[in-house]
Formats: sequence, structure tokens, C-alpha cells
Amino acid sequence: MEDKLDILIIEDTERHRESALEQFKDHKLTLARNYAEGEKLLLGEGSYGVLLTDLMMPKGNRETMGPEGMKYIFDLLPFGFPLAFLAAKNGVPYIGVVTDINHHNHPISAAIDPISGAYWHDSDSYIYRVNDSRVGIFHAPFIEGERKDWNKVLEVLLK
Repeated sequence: MEDKLDILIIEDTERHRESALEQFKDHKLTLARNYAEGEKLLLGEGSYGVLLTDLMMPKGNRETMGPEGMKYIFDLLPFGFPLAFLAAKNGVPYIGVVTDINHHNHPISAAIDPISGAYWHDSDSYIYRVNDSRVGIFHAPFIEGERKDWNKVLEVLLK
């Protein structure tokens, strides 16, 4: 990739954030660790050319949570979907929801198989249009150390 991209990564797992830092050192990279941080950045003054977000993550704050909602703020929930739609609403052109969960180990991973394919592939056959954004839902490819290969995901989004 020749052009420097402004990339927002929302990822709660440290090894995957480190992987993003290594892979995107030639781009402008912003990292968030949970839904609350990602939402704040997407609603803020910055604009991003790419959003790559984990599927499952904690909410990260107590905002708008009553006593019932407080039970869930540290749970890993599929916050990648509302973040992707928020990014599309705000005009982010390329959006990827990227999970490392195996479809044999979690029902949300199995549920996305029909819209993402069951395993990694570099086809753009599972790219969708939401507003003017290209949105992909991916089972992550990996590099050494079982870390997400963010570059491969980005290459498919930019095809």
C-alpha cells in the first residue's frame, strides 16, 4: 500500500493490538481497547479511512447503565457490530469486523458463518455496502503467535 491510511483499531486483546502496531507502522494508527473508547473516537472530531474492530469486547464504562446493565459491562459482547454501523453512519469508507473466535467454541462465531464464511479466505464475496462504506465480516487470519493478520483483512477491504 502506497498511501498512508488513517486507521482505527478497536481491540481488547493485547497481542492483537501489538500485531496492529507492528503491521501498520507506516500508517497513522489509533487504538482503542473497548466499546466505550471506540465509540468516543468515532463520535469525536477525528475522521478515519479504515475501521478494523474486534467482534467481541467489553463495554468499558458504566455510562447509561442502571443496576441491571452493570452486570454486563465487563462481559465480552458482540459490540463490533454497533461500532461498524456507527462508523458507516459517520462515513468511514472501509470497515472490517474481525473475530478470532472459532465457530465450534462460541455461538456468535457460528452465527456469522453464513455472512462471513466459516474460515479465512481472501475473497471479497462477503463484502457488503452500508451507506457508502465497504463492510466486511471476517474470521481472522493469523500470523506468528496467534495474532491477527490485520494486513490481510485490509487488503480484502481495499480490493
